[in-house]
Amino acid sequence: MFILVFLTSFFVGNAQHITTKGPEIGMDDGARITVLGEDDNNIYFYAVDKSNYGEDDEFFVTVYDKKNRSVVVEHEFDEDYGFSTAFMADDKVVLVGSSFNKKNKSVDFFQYAFPVMNKKKGKIAPNVTYSVPVESTRYNLFRVLRSSDGQKLAYLTYLRPTNNNAEEYTLDVMVCGVDGHEVAHTRERIKGKFPHVVKGYLANDGTVYVEEHYYIDQKETLQFVTVTSDQQYKPMQIEEDMEGMHNMHAELLADQRLMMFGAAKDGVGMIVLDNTGEVAKFGIYEVEIPDLPEGVTYDFDFYNENSLAFKPYQILSLQDGRVLVLAHRHRYILSSYGNSVTAYNDHKNLYLYLFDKELEPLTFETRPFGTQSIGNNHEDLPVAFEWDGGIRLLFNGQVSNYTGGPKREWKVLFAPKLNERCLVLGTLDDDLHFSPKIIRNPGPNVPFTMGEYFEQLLQVTDDAVYVINHRNSDNFIEEIRK
Repeated sequence: MFILVFLTSFFVGNAQHITTKGPEIGMDDGARITVLGEDDNNIYFYAVDKSNYGEDDEFFVTVYDKKNRSVVVEHEFDEDYGFSTAFMADDKVVLVGSSFNKKNKSVDFFQYAFPVMNKKKGKIAPNVTYSVPVESTRYNLFRVLRSSDGQKLAYLTYLRPTNNNAEEYTLDVMVCGVDGHEVAHTRERIKGKFPHVVKGYLANDGTVYVEEHYYIDQKETLQFVTVTSDQQYKPMQIEEDMEGMHNMHAELLADQRLMMFGAAKDGVGMIVLDNTGEVAKFGIYEVEIPDLPEGVTYDFDFYNENSLAFKPYQILSLQDGRVLVLAHRHRYILSSYGNSVTAYNDHKNLYLYLFDKELEPLTFETRPFGTQSIGNNHEDLPVAFEWDGGIRLLFNGQVSNYTGGPKREWKVLFAPKLNERCLVLGTLDDDLHFSPKIIRNPGPNVPFTMGEYFEQLLQVTDDAVYVINHRNSDNFIEEIRK
């Protein structure tokens, strides 16, 4: 059973500080960032922008000089090339992508390699590494997955028959090493509805976990499938107690099993799949998901609060084997004013769940947190990570909430009010008690059109936390130092 705790120490500290005026980079807010490598001098990473429709857009490869705090080189690739991931091979970066080949009627997966330190990329001529014929299909989904160790790739292709009424499709999964050798190939004819959204997770041993989204009776449902390294296709068996789980978020754990976490009938639930496709861990935990932290009210009523759904968004494997899960209440709103349409993301509360090495529950906390961010890509949420011997939370905060002692009326941070925005870095102890510190405070005289905010985490090292910081209309690399 979880124990509910709500305890916070408030103070402004100078033990950490954030650098300013770091180098500008090309990526937009909400880009998908992956660190390709790091050495004594540089961090190598790529970023994939999201379009307004949530699809992959421009692709950037950046080399950041840690000593000189500068961008050595940044390569930009148009979305028309179809690149979606990358890996390092000696001094080269290899971009991997996919596209539908109308001439050959195939889904082509391809690579393009170039020396990452070169200022110019040269002629971009991708080399096709794998093709899937699609003559008899009318609609396809295809994805490229990369393992966390950067040593394997998986090519996923969903092929749908031309017959609208045929409830069957083909799934082709090719797993290979980055040197091109085949690890496993599975091609399966599947009875059932064709998924409308597919997400994939590639474990370091070559196991592929697939998250399939379906619309059934106008409701979205999920199915998880494991494609094992010995070429077995295994849908997850849904037990009776699992049927009530919803809004699940999935991530690979450090041991490369897939963990799913979501709301359940009487609380929250967890499912863990292993590399054989079996359910290795399942639990329903009867805990309250409170609408308000105890003793706290918000200065903004969020209008119809029942429409804010419980939504897990981060699963963090800790170095000692424990697992921390972060969740919140969320609502996405589209508002129309004349010819313009504005997207809003409401975020309310922060729910933290801590599990031991055996994934048994240790403790649970509900913290006050409230923001309303504008736009489709940037979601103003705390991110958890380990640094300097502790668990940290980093986020944009409403400055009055973190000065002057504990607050019982919690002020919601709104995107336009830039002069109220501060950057908070806090520590969670073993009981999830939180000690926040303001490490950047813009002060009271920030012009309305200016201001800055933390966009997302880039990399954590022993000496520094590297972050993407948004300022004016651009993004910059900044460092948090001890």
